[in-house]
Amino acid sequence: MLKDRVAIITGAASGVGRAAAYKFAHHGAKVLVADVDEKGGRKTVSKIESDGANALFVETDVSDASSAQAMADAALNRWGRIDILYNNAAATTLCNTQDRAVHELEEWVWDKMLAVCLKSVYLCSKVVLPIMIDKRKGIIINTTSVDALVAEPGCDSYTAAKGGILSMTRSMAAEYAQYGIRVNVISPGYIITECQKPWYDNDPKARAAADAMHLTRIGQPDDVANMAAYLASDMAEFITGAVIPVDGGFTAFKGSIPFHSGSSAQT
Repeated sequence: MLKDRVAIITGAASGVGRAAAYKFAHHGAKVLVADVDEKGGRKTVSKIESDGANALFVETDVSDASSAQAMADAALNRWGRIDILYNNAAATTLCNTQDRAVHELEEWVWDKMLAVCLKSVYLCSKVVLPIMIDKRKGIIINTTSVDALVAEPGCDSYTAAKGGILSMTRSMAAEYAQYGIRVNVISPGYIITECQKPWYDNDPKARAAADAMHLTRIGQPDDVANMAAYLASDMAEFITGAVIPVDGGFTAFKGSIPFHSGSSAQT
């Protein structure tokens, strides 16, 4: 499905990014694992290589222009091409611990959230787009959230960043279609990753609220990774500019507001 294609996946040291790295590699892609977490990133690469696939870890601060450029350069130096960019990185822990309603929100949290979640999409896309334009082919997958589609009280920097990603995806899809570049955005619901599991396992009230927001079940990293792999493949060649919920029906029905007390499960 992705044989011999080169994919950059940001935030691939854990969670959805790691699951996507495994999935892409399983389907034949060469994967650059980009993350600030060196230990986790190298663990992702080690697992891919132990399965006989090809991967490279590059320590990357996706909110920094020079670091994003170094990430793209590393992929080119190793494999000579970049076919897929999956902008998955997010400041999830910051959201869970520091995000607040506007009147309580500290400026540094706002700045950091937008830098890691939104500015990163701009910077990482900017460094790969010239390569894709020259080749007249490429795929960019962004990550928003159900919080860009429905209200999440008390998470105002996160919702702002994710809403920006949604709008930017549509503009990018329209701009770059002329170069054969497809740009889509996945909107995950509540996904239980390593950093969310303690919250989900240890807070019965929060767990019950999260479970009640789905028509199927709580989400797992592979649920999102499967959609990303599909969008990265030729099977999705007719899809661009799309906002695709992977949320267990979260946005399809009128439910209650998720539990929030300065800490909530985000993607």
